[in-house]
Amino acid sequence: MEYGAALEAAATGGSGAWKLPLALAMVSGLASIVAAVIAARSARGAKRAEIDAQHIRDLESRIAEKKYETYRPMINLFRDILDRHHPEEQELRERISEFSTWVSIFGSDDAVKAFHNFMQAAYADPPPAILMRLYADFVIAARRDLGYPNTGINRKHFLGMRINDIYEHPLLQGVDEPFDELCREHGWHAPWRQM
Repeated sequence: MEYGAALEAAATGGSGAWKLPLALAMVSGLASIVAAVIAARSARGAKRAEIDAQHIRDLESRIAEKKYETYRPMINLFRDILDRHHPEEQELRERISEFSTWVSIFGSDDAVKAFHNFMQAAYADPPPAILMRLYADFVIAARRDLGYPNTGINRKHFLGMRINDIYEHPLLQGVDEPFDELCREHGWHAPWRQM
């Protein structure tokens, strides 16, 4: 059939041959439209997810900075004490009070517990080995909180930076052993475990 005859037949309704190609063209066009709509929605969703992820990264960065600002004064205070630069008692109280306020907000659970244990021990006249152990526990918890959650250092690694005879000193030999054993060895009872 010639092209002109096919058009005439189609116009007069004489032939249905034109319906199949038209239907296929419509399905193909509809599929293209649906694909474009899905692609546009996916792009918007991906953009939204990217914006949300960036927002989360920004929040984490701000929190990390706040944590650093929170821990820094207390770590410096402990450094000063270990270096025998003892601050005035009023300054000491103020710095500890300030730190206590902010670590309870920004510190991890482990860091808050470690600081609590250190402070409670400090009020209960502990032997130096216990106080050093709890100080090291706090610093390691702070280290984990500040971005090293899988840290592999132990207390002697940390304390050995300040104490030159950590491996020979008889009072500090057991600083890495379980806390209850260390307390038994030194005849000291942790106030938070006497309930």
